[in-house]
Amino acid sequence: MQQASKLDLEAEISAEAEVEKNEARDSAQIGKQAVRVDAHVERVPADRRRVFQKVAALAKRAMKSSAEGDNVGAARLAHKAYLLAPDMALTNHVLGLMLYNLGRLSRALDFFEVAWKIDPSDAEIYQKLGLVAWKLNMLEAAEKFYRLQYKLAPAAVDAAINLGGVLRDAGKFEEAIEILRTAIYAHQDDYELWNSMGTVLSDKGEPEEARTFYLEALRLKPDYGRAHNNMANIHELLGQPLLALPHYDEALKDPADAMEEATMRHGRSMALLSAGRLAEGWAAGESRLDPNRAQATLFTMKAPYWDGTDPGKLRGKTLVLVGEQGLGDEVLFMNTVPDLLEALGPDGELRIACEQRLRSLVKRSFPTAVVGNHLSATIEGRDVRVALKLEDGADFWTPMATPLRAFRNDIADFPDTHFLVADPDLQSSYRQQMDGFGDGLKVGILWKSLKMDVKRSKFFSSFDAWAPVLKTSGVDFINLQYGEVDEELAVARDRFGVNIHQPQGLDLKLDLDGVAAYASACDLVIGPMNATSNLAAACGGKVWFVHSRSSAWTLLGTRHQHWYPQSRSYFGTGFQDWSNTMDQVAKALSQELAS
Repeated sequence: MQQASKLDLEAEISAEAEVEKNEARDSAQIGKQAVRVDAHVERVPADRRRVFQKVAALAKRAMKSSAEGDNVGAARLAHKAYLLAPDMALTNHVLGLMLYNLGRLSRALDFFEVAWKIDPSDAEIYQKLGLVAWKLNMLEAAEKFYRLQYKLAPAAVDAAINLGGVLRDAGKFEEAIEILRTAIYAHQDDYELWNSMGTVLSDKGEPEEARTFYLEALRLKPDYGRAHNNMANIHELLGQPLLALPHYDEALKDPADAMEEATMRHGRSMALLSAGRLAEGWAAGESRLDPNRAQATLFTMKAPYWDGTDPGKLRGKTLVLVGEQGLGDEVLFMNTVPDLLEALGPDGELRIACEQRLRSLVKRSFPTAVVGNHLSATIEGRDVRVALKLEDGADFWTPMATPLRAFRNDIADFPDTHFLVADPDLQSSYRQQMDGFGDGLKVGILWKSLKMDVKRSKFFSSFDAWAPVLKTSGVDFINLQYGEVDEELAVARDRFGVNIHQPQGLDLKLDLDGVAAYASACDLVIGPMNATSNLAAACGGKVWFVHSRSSAWTLLGTRHQHWYPQSRSYFGTGFQDWSNTMDQVAKALSQELAS
């Protein structure tokens, strides 16, 4: 007899919801859907029909309670049905659904799997299995389940939507497009299908095409929150943050759940910053810490939280400043450390919990601060961060982006100098090494992030786009790109006839003090905003940032990175206008050589 492992229902009810590892964006939700109980009667042996009638009645009551918002009561009813017939597909299916509604994803998956093994002909169970696997970031398993559902029920709209979404997240864009195109032909009035096609095209890097599908979804359902959210994203990609804001406002009237609402609020805060509305943007940016947002870092700290609204509270106090988000962001946000030191005053103390690899650089830059490192652990797919020892006896703590709310509410508030200090001896030594590469201008280049998933890759140029820059004569190019680069270096050598020099004796990923010294010792660094380019600029190096769009939030509604006064920013028209962008960079580089 197929049966899931023993369930302690009360423990599952009292436990916190399991955090989703993948947003499963724009999926056809199952939380509000009922299992078609009566459809199961045909698959129940005649001698068990009486038992089926009892469990069916409990199952219907459970789904009614769930629809009314009583997920705990619904789970208890489903559990009663399960105890009557633990070997029945229906009872496992319904109990799995109620556990899913409680946020207990892994346990829900256990019961869905049993229901599937008992009755593999039930198309509905594949939808549940697929969505839980998708949210747990098990994309191959999710694709398998959705393909089985699609095979059993090719006319089911939710099957097409979810299969298309999983294929999109796996980077299988053409397959996703074909699935959704076929479904749209059959269901031309289904607004969710049009919206789903838009998400595929957007992630593929085709925002103009995606907009057409979102507009049709909104024509069919003008108050559809997801499509408004997606339209807002499109306007941001196309450099139109002011047009994005009304769509975010409409989207927030119709979020599917708390996670979707948190994602929308965070997106709106980025649009405010992109539009140059700094005070509003920083205030709204507190949404980045909402635990319902899948990407939010969760902090475990003893001291009270300082929200950045009143710097006067800090005078004479001890504040722990904790790094957040990515390494490049951590460097960027330290822009406000001098302001914090001034606000704390001579009797106060600033303790900085930064990334371990940054400690020596940060200590040199801010000698009056106590510098340690934060520690992170991944718990149920979430980044949980602590600052052990540094928090002992502290009056307040705050994540690194929050002080922006206090000190950077206008472009005029940004300093006119750099804020990190590279090791001068290392700079001198590395400069001597560079001089051995030739007589040209020493230009460090980088072109991607270490984390290049499907969603992020559209913000970085292909290496081929660098051709006009790399073909500039009179330049000694130096690789500052960490990670796997052999393929790109070979392209530069074989296709462009350019030898990109490799730094000697420097680990570009682990030795960040060395990277800061090397990059800031170059005559120029060119690349997207990542850890290395931020380090170079923060240490006073000349950096030209290459952007996929004009509305990157760090530009704060301008055409320049005010975080780093000596930097420049280059971008084209719309989104991913790499040809125009790199032609601008190549022209500027020639002018730099001439001067």
